[in-house]
Amino acid sequence: MEKYLYYVTMETGKIHREPFDDRVKYYEVLATNDEIGELEVLFEELNRSEYSFDGFREPMNEKSTQEHRNKQQLILDKIFVTIYELGTETTKEEIKTMNGLNQRV
Repeated sequence: MEKYLYYVTMETGKIHREPFDDRVKYYEVLATNDEIGELEVLFEELNRSEYSFDGFREPMNEKSTQEHRNKQQLILDKIFVTIYELGTETTKEEIKTMNGLNQRV
């Protein structure tokens, strides 16, 4: 399958074929349509977890709240690992220098 250049932004969780806003941080990835679909699914999971009530069911229960945060962090890690794996050399270098992510990629 043919790979195309895409621009991924963490701020909105959107994937574009071309960058359109100079104020937004984009990660460049080379990916097939199927790989982009998988990345979109991860962003949808993150969005659902951010707006779910799981972390607020028992706000005074630190264990429950921490489990919710751990779930979100796991999804974020998967997103960054996927971006790293599909990323251009520039993207890979940027992710390697991010605090804490160098141990995950």
